[in-house]
Amino acid sequence: MVIKMSRIERKKLQKKDKNKTGRKLICMLFIFFLLINGILIVDHSFRVMMMIEEPKAFEHKKINEQVHKICFCGEIFYVDEQKLHSMYVAVKNETKDFVEILKEKKEVICKEW
Repeated sequence: MVIKMSRIERKKLQKKDKNKTGRKLICMLFIFFLLINGILIVDHSFRVMMMIEEPKAFEHKKINEQVHKICFCGEIFYVDEQKLHSMYVAVKNETKDFVEILKEKKEVICKEW
């Protein structure tokens, strides 16, 4: 069964759908924020109560200008900004080359059709 709607009715429905997705996104961000803050508060309270000096659940510390120390769930990771930047540039170049190859293939395929 096909329901015919006027343009105004379709716009109203689209506006309602858009508002629903915006509300869902805001709710998800708020829930994520509460989750992270809850984990940090419980972790801090537990450490104070038990007098523990182990790595925290989440921690970030800048050791020097290039190296960052990140603790996540008891694991310690050292991140070098220079290596991270070089990896970013490499991935960016690979992606750019891949997109160019896809554009060339698209032109060839479109010519055949």
